[in-house]
Amino acid sequence: MITTKDVAREAGVSYTTVSHVINNTRSVSDETKRRVEDAIKKLGYCPNVLARSLRMGETKTVGVVTISSSDPYFAVILHAMQEYAWNEGYGVFVSSSDLCCPCSPDEEEHKRDNSLGDREQSAVKNMIGRDIQGLILNSLQTEPELIKTLDQITKPCIVFQRHIEGTKFDTFVCDDYQGTSDAVEYLISLGHTKIAFVKGFAYATHSSRFREAAWREVLTKHGIAVNEDFCIDAQFDDEMSYNETKKILSIKDRPTAILYSSDTMAVAGMRAAKDIGLSIPEELSVIGYDNLDMDQYTIPRLTSINQDSAVLGHDMMKRLLEKIKAPSLKPLVKTYPQKLVIRESTGKVQTD
Repeated sequence: MITTKDVAREAGVSYTTVSHVINNTRSVSDETKRRVEDAIKKLGYCPNVLARSLRMGETKTVGVVTISSSDPYFAVILHAMQEYAWNEGYGVFVSSSDLCCPCSPDEEEHKRDNSLGDREQSAVKNMIGRDIQGLILNSLQTEPELIKTLDQITKPCIVFQRHIEGTKFDTFVCDDYQGTSDAVEYLISLGHTKIAFVKGFAYATHSSRFREAAWREVLTKHGIAVNEDFCIDAQFDDEMSYNETKKILSIKDRPTAILYSSDTMAVAGMRAAKDIGLSIPEELSVIGYDNLDMDQYTIPRLTSINQDSAVLGHDMMKRLLEKIKAPSLKPLVKTYPQKLVIRESTGKVQTD
C-alpha cells in the first residue's frame, strides 16, 4: 500500500509537506506542490478517507435517498448534485427504495405503503450510520411516516417536492400548479376544450398533487366542464399510461389533447395514439412533464413542461453544503417556476 512517506520520498520532501498539500492546511510553493502531485500520480497514491475524516472531524460525505434508481427525471437532478458535491470535495452516497407506487386494492396499498416506508427508513438510517454530514430526501412515504423519519434526522437535511408544515429542514419544490396551468391555458388557446389529464400517484403533501387541481381550475375558469372520465390515474407507470390512453382514445367523444404528468408516460401515450391510427398533432395534441433530453428526438418532438432539473440538483446540493458549514441557518422553502417548452406534438384543434 502506497503511503504519504512513499510520496514524500519520491517527491524529495517531508511527509508533513505531503500532508499539507493533500489537506491544503498550509501554503507551499507551486514547485513543491507540483512535485508532490506528480509523485501522487506516478505512484497511484489514494488518501485514506477514513483516517482523514478522523483527523479533520468530518467525513466530507453526504447522502441522497430517492424513490427510484430508474427515474430519468431524478437522474438529471442527481447528476447535478454529484457534480456540485464532487467539485466541493464531497462524496455522495445514493440509495433508493425502488418500489412501485401504491395502488388498489386498499389492502395491497397498505402493504406497499408499509414496505416503502420500511425501505426508505432503513436507507436513511444506513446513511446516518455512515456518518454523513447532510442528507437530501426525495420521499414517497405517507405523511405520518415521513414526519417520523424526519424527527430522527439530526443532520442538515433538504426535503424535495413535499410540502411538510413546520419542518426544521429546507424544502425545495416545483411550482406544479403554475406549470400545469400554463400548459392547459396553451391547449385552450389552440382551440382545445376536450383536454384529458393523465396523473401519477402522489400523497396530499407532494407538489405534483397540484397538477390535477390546476387542470380542473383552468378548465372551469374558461367555462369548460370537467369530464371526470378524462382524469386518468396511470400511477407514473408507462405500460398503464399506454393502455389507459388507448382506452380513452377509442371512445366516440374522445379528447383532442392530453396532458401527462411525466414525459415517459407521454411517450407511451403517443405510441398508443399511433397504434390506433391517430396522428399527432393533427388529431391529438400531447404535452409531457419534465422536459427530458429525449423529448427532442421523439416523433414528433414532445412539447413538455420544464422543471429545470439540473438547476434544482445544483441548488439543493449547494444549500446542503451551506447548511453543513452553518447549521444555524434558518430553514427555507424554495419554489421553482416551470416553463412550457413548445415543440411539434401540439397543434390547433381540427374543426369539422
